[in-house]
Amino acid sequence: MKISVIGAGNSGLAMAAHLALANNDVTLWNRSAENIATLKNTKTIQATGRISGNAKLTEVTDDIEAALANPDIVLIATPAIAHRDLAILFGRHLQKDCIIVLNPGRTCGAIEFSHYYSLQNNPITPEIAETQTVMHTCRKLAPDKVKVMAIKDSVYLAGLGKMSNSELVASLPYPMRDHFTPADSMIQTSIGNVGMILHCTPLLLNSGWTENPDFSFKYYTDSITPHIGAFIEEIDRERLEVAEALGYIVLSTKDWFHRSYHTPFAEAETLYDVVSRTEVYYDIDAPSTLHHRYILEDVPYGLVTLETLGNLMRVDTSYTSLIIDLASKLLQIDFRATGRNLKGINLQSVYSALLRQDRQNNER
Repeated sequence: MKISVIGAGNSGLAMAAHLALANNDVTLWNRSAENIATLKNTKTIQATGRISGNAKLTEVTDDIEAALANPDIVLIATPAIAHRDLAILFGRHLQKDCIIVLNPGRTCGAIEFSHYYSLQNNPITPEIAETQTVMHTCRKLAPDKVKVMAIKDSVYLAGLGKMSNSELVASLPYPMRDHFTPADSMIQTSIGNVGMILHCTPLLLNSGWTENPDFSFKYYTDSITPHIGAFIEEIDRERLEVAEALGYIVLSTKDWFHRSYHTPFAEAETLYDVVSRTEVYYDIDAPSTLHHRYILEDVPYGLVTLETLGNLMRVDTSYTSLIIDLASKLLQIDFRATGRNLKGINLQSVYSALLRQDRQNNER
C-alpha cells in the first residue's frame, strides 16, 4: 500500500518504521527540512523495542505536493496545533481521493480538519477520520532513531465520510489494522481523548520539578501522586459527563488503561493505582520544560474543546477550567483564544459529526 506519513516526530517515525518493515511503500513528510536532513540521505529509520529493524522508506521529503501526489492513505502524526494549517495545505495540494487519518485527532480534530479543508474548494473529497490516541508508545532518540515501548490494542477510529468505521479500519494497512477497532461514534475518539486527562495536570502541578535544571524524574510514576491522581479523576468525571450529555457513554481513563495496555484490574482501584501498575510507563522521563506538547497541545486542543462542549451542553467543567486557567497564567498564553474553541465552525456540523452513528453498526 502507498502510504504518506505526515510528521517526523515520535509517532511519525514509529508509524513509518512499523509500516515500512511490513513492506509498505512509505513516504515520510516533515515541514522542516532540517529535521529530516539525515533521513533524506539514508531513507532508513532505526527502530528498537517492540518494533526492531532498519526500516527503508521509499521517500523522505519536505515537499507537500510530493507527499500528496499518489497515496492510498495519509496518516497525520503531527501535534494537533498543526491540523488547521495541514487542512489548508491538503485542500490546496491533494491530487487524488484517499483516506486521511489524524493520529490522533485530539478533541474534534477531524471536524476542524474537514472544515478548513472544505474552505479550499478542492473538488476531491477524501475520507477524513481520526483515532482516539496514538498507536505507539514511543520516543524519538535521534532524527533517524525511534524506540517503541508498546503498541496499544483496540484503538478507536471514526470517520466523517461515506465509509463506515468498520470499512475504514479494514482499509488500514497491515499491521496497523490489527490494533484498531471501529468506533460507534466520533464521541469515542474525540471525547474519548485521554491525553488531555493524563498530560496537563501532572506537568503543571509539578512545575517546580520540571523547571529545575538539576533534577529529573519519571513522568507517570513520580508526578501522578495519590492526590494528583484524585484531581485528574475529577477532570475525567467531567469528560464522561460531557459525553453522557451528548448521549454517549465513553470509557473512563482507568478503563482505557485496561483496554489499551491490559493493565490488571484491582478491587476499588484509583487512577493512581492503575498508573502505578502499568509497566510500560515506568521508564518514561518527564519533560524538562512547561513549553511541551503536554501543555501546548493538550490544553488548547483537548481541555479547551472539552470545556467548550461542556458549556454548550450545560455541564459543569470547573476542574477542567481550573487547569486551563493555570496553564494560561503560568505560560502567559490565552489558550481559550488560541485553541480549538470551535468558533467559526457551524455548531450543527459539530453536533452532527459527534452524534453520527456508525452506518455499519446501525445495519446490524
